[in-house]
Amino acid sequence: MPIWGWTMIVIADSNLIISGLYTPQGIVAKILTSEKNIQFIAPDFIFKEISNHFLRIQKETGRTRIELKSKLDHLIQRIKFVPVTEIPMDHIHKAIEIVKDIDIDDTFFVALHLYKKHKIWTGDRALINGLAAKGYDIFITTDELKSKLYKR
Repeated sequence: MPIWGWTMIVIADSNLIISGLYTPQGIVAKILTSEKNIQFIAPDFIFKEISNHFLRIQKETGRTRIELKSKLDHLIQRIKFVPVTEIPMDHIHKAIEIVKDIDIDDTFFVALHLYKKHKIWTGDRALINGLAAKGYDIFITTDELKSKLYKR
């Protein structure tokens, strides 16, 4: 029986939230906000990453800070945030070793995967390819999630 009635739990990467801010009517935003069979989780570090890109997104989209914040609130309303302080240090250290030559900013997403064992949903090709080269098949694609939208 699925946990909490969902069929799967997926770790959402920050680049998906950013994608949803750029394209609020796109498939990523649709999956994040309307897919009831998927529970999304993410490390709370995601807020730091999004804030690092917020001004650029605001400039490139032409949206006001209030409009963008409203869209962000909508995109993240169904994500359960896991404080990075809850992720065991051994998983964080292992994640650092895994991603240090790919992108250190992905440490907490990989650490959360190591801790919870759920797949990571990301559009980060460098991360996907870098980890695949190391033998890690820990991702789920947008196409795989999109296919679930129509299987009810």
